Amino acid sequence: MKHVKTIALAAIMTMSGASLWAQGLKDAYKNYFDVGVAINSRNLSEDQQKIILDNFCSVTAENEMKPGEVHPQEGVWRWERADAIANFCRKNNIKMRGHCLVWHSQFCDWMFTDDKGNEVTKEVFYKRLREHIHTVVNRYKDIVYCWDVVNEAMADGNGRGWGNRRPSDYRQSRLYNLCGDEFIAKAFEFAREADPKALLFYNDYNAADPAKRDRIFNMVKKMKDAGVPIDGIGMQGHYNIYGPSMEDIEAAIEKYSTIVNTIHFTELDIRANEEMGGQLQFSRQGVQISDHVKAMHTDQYTNLFRILRKHKDVVKVVTFWNLSDKDSWVGTANYPLLIDGDLKYKQVYYAVRDFDPALDNVVIKEDFKPSVKNQPGQQYPMVNSQGYARFQVKAPEAKSVVVSLGLGGRGGTVLRKNKEGVWEGTTAGPMDEGFHYYHLTIDGGVVNDPGAMNYFGSTRWESGIEIPAHDQDFYAMKNVPHGNVQQILFWSESTQQNRRAFVYTPPMYGKNKKTKYPVLYLQHGWGEDETAWSNQGHANLIMDNLIAEGKIEPFIIVMTYGMTNEIRFGGLRNFNVKDFETVLVDELIPYIDANFQTRADKNHRAMAGLSMGGMETKAITLNRPEVFGYYGLFSGGQYAPEDIKDAKQVKLIFQGCGSKENPEGIKKSTEALKAAGHNAVGYVSEGTAHEFLTWRRCLKEMAQLLFK
Repeated sequence: MKHVKTIALAAIMTMSGASLWAQGLKDAYKNYFDVGVAINSRNLSEDQQKIILDNFCSVTAENEMKPGEVHPQEGVWRWERADAIANFCRKNNIKMRGHCLVWHSQFCDWMFTDDKGNEVTKEVFYKRLREHIHTVVNRYKDIVYCWDVVNEAMADGNGRGWGNRRPSDYRQSRLYNLCGDEFIAKAFEFAREADPKALLFYNDYNAADPAKRDRIFNMVKKMKDAGVPIDGIGMQGHYNIYGPSMEDIEAAIEKYSTIVNTIHFTELDIRANEEMGGQLQFSRQGVQISDHVKAMHTDQYTNLFRILRKHKDVVKVVTFWNLSDKDSWVGTANYPLLIDGDLKYKQVYYAVRDFDPALDNVVIKEDFKPSVKNQPGQQYPMVNSQGYARFQVKAPEAKSVVVSLGLGGRGGTVLRKNKEGVWEGTTAGPMDEGFHYYHLTIDGGVVNDPGAMNYFGSTRWESGIEIPAHDQDFYAMKNVPHGNVQQILFWSESTQQNRRAFVYTPPMYGKNKKTKYPVLYLQHGWGEDETAWSNQGHANLIMDNLIAEGKIEPFIIVMTYGMTNEIRFGGLRNFNVKDFETVLVDELIPYIDANFQTRADKNHRAMAGLSMGGMETKAITLNRPEVFGYYGLFSGGQYAPEDIKDAKQVKLIFQGCGSKENPEGIKKSTEALKAAGHNAVGYVSEGTAHEFLTWRRCLKEMAQLLFK
């Protein structure tokens, strides 16, 4: 049932984003920092404006205020596009980040030469630079609250030079070659003159790289010690799904915060490739983003924002570098932002917006123990007392490992490789109690976890993990008399094949050949098979314990494969329940009644099923009311009073689901059935969703109501 569950959860999350969370990013982060966006003059359509106004409280002009854009020649100013963005902000009361006053790229190259093409002196250059900065700053000082004064003045690399030569810490730009690092100090001095109130930033990419971090730190400290008015550091966030590490980002924040009180993340995007910083393979089409890459993308964003929230005392603004993938400087196919090329919110948007503050500062207990679903002798996966799951996989040559564990895994848990080539990771939050399917995706290939046992679900054998439930005693293996689960094969004339079922018989079955037992026909969900209820559901143990406690009268359970044709994922719409009805009612039930000690009448026969099995149960019980006297739907929809013509024909209608599914639907349906004269019972499993602990609990509750 995992794939159906994943789709349902995605739908629920999407709906919650539209209804339950009636807020955008700026509202979600109002107690942490401002959330901004860089836009260009093409980003002002009606649809785009709505997204901006819903989500952002700070705007940066992506290119329109850069020196070469507004001042291409001496005495020539081009204000139209920059003014359009500034006027949008003025109209909507949105503050602006000014970007940028000095940058080696897209600069006013005319400033370096006279009218004869000769290089000017520093004094002439500084006069021109001062005039430029004053003109730009004064034009926008009513709306711009801070400026990236100098952009990307520090060198890349790891600090090693050719031979014995130590490379410069500074980018060997035309600016540096003319002025040395003095141009940085002068630019800040001119900006402070122009607007004493504006915050002034040095801005650079790869600012989390340890070597470049130290160069930026040393430069800013040197400048500030000399009285240069640098108020903050802008850390560009041109990252990718592989890096930088959160440790490096946090180390950079902590180091910079010793010399400045304000850090802005100024240009945030995360690429679905290995590029970082100023590297760029621009692409708008031809690349499909796989699910495991999307999981890595979401993981990188969520981990980053957790770090940023942690350092809200110094991180004051986080700015996404453009509104959507369509207009991103790295191209749509690189999947960099929270909004796709069609202006639709991605799932990563909801992951960033709908964070759980309680998880930010949680201390994960290191009391991890091997899951009870592990292969013999295997330590991983492990589970702790809080419900976190931890995974470890040895794959030294792999580039990525993702665990497809939903719920507490937030759709996927991304593992990280240690120095020994072992991939490790812990779920972002605690898992729901109970059983969960999962698999690994290693470099795009789907495999099972070699440490875990396998269970048939999602139309394939999947790894399984069990999060201990507080009420697990009802399905625990105890020292009580145990029944028997046996495999039977029966001929199906309608499908022209031998079919399989598993039959649970209670502990006392067969001791008295004259004793006959009622029968529950219990169906699995989509993507599962006839092994599910005994393996994942522990139906036999639930029955054994209830019988031992004297809470139920013993009965037989029959579990068979609920599909009559080969249905693959996505093809459920092609399933014909009428064919399965023939197999069940006209072929299997007669076989069971002929070969087991059954009470072969309607009042001693029940049918129930989980999810798709509930759909089958509803259809078959309504089509063949003469066959079953007890109906059970576990996360499988509801009956309506008008579905059943005669209330006397049904002895019990049981409907259940998890509290994270549709409890209100169960409540309303049950009340309506009761009002119509039906013996109806509604049950909600607290703290669970579309998963086996919900259905184990449903079986436990329904079993105690059967055949009374």
